[in-house]
Amino acid sequence: MKDSGSITPLLATYLASMLLCILGFSSVATAMLAGHRIQGVADYAILYGHDRSVRAGKPQEDQLRIQVRNFLASAESARRLELIDSRVWTKDEVSHIELCARYRNPFGIGADSMVVCRRAAAKSFLIL
Repeated sequence: MKDSGSITPLLATYLASMLLCILGFSSVATAMLAGHRIQGVADYAILYGHDRSVRAGKPQEDQLRIQVRNFLASAESARRLELIDSRVWTKDEVSHIELCARYRNPFGIGADSMVVCRRAAAKSFLIL
């Protein structure tokens, strides 16, 4: 009995599976990095605005909005994002921001683009 055949289809299937896994993991990793990048911009924006808007231990909401807008317009990390929406508010002595930006998948796998939103907050503490 003689078996003849080729392992080429098997190798092609393995290679295609490996390539698909690599592209899938890369897409997930870049989406996670985009989320962390947006979170970093939100953190810095609220810290910047909060620090410049606090009077007598409480942030002034109008001033906070102006300062956050200034940060988002001038910071290089924020200008590289495609910002969709930002919402700034205060509650007692805590400043809050919700920042939404568009993420574009560089590999074209899955959703071509989606909106990622992140929140951050800042509070001042008086040291006596």
